[in-house]
Amino acid sequence: MNNWTAEEIAFRCDRLPVRIDRLTTNLLRLGSLSSSGTDEDSALAVLRENKAFIELTAIDLDIDSAFELAQIQRQLSRWHIRWAETWASTSNRNEISTLTQTWANRLREMSGVFA
Repeated sequence: MNNWTAEEIAFRCDRLPVRIDRLTTNLLRLGSLSSSGTDEDSALAVLRENKAFIELTAIDLDIDSAFELAQIQRQLSRWHIRWAETWASTSNRNEISTLTQTWANRLREMSGVFA
């Protein structure tokens, strides 16, 4: 049995395009927080939420799309494991900002397929 929060259960109940759209927005939020570099705790919370949202989205995707999300989740996990070091580095925060924008663009494309 999964230990999902009420928010995660509500997220899981959304239609797939809505979940992808929310994930996109959340990734962009992480990128924005990383660009500003001012709210580490919020950025970490959004990162964790993104990891959960990916899991709750990927289970309903075709194998190739789920694989793409798994690759995003892997990178989020790498940042998460070394969060203090990641956040302390301007170049790492810039990487987060750049990659989240790239991922958001890809998810927008993906969302249209599943609409």
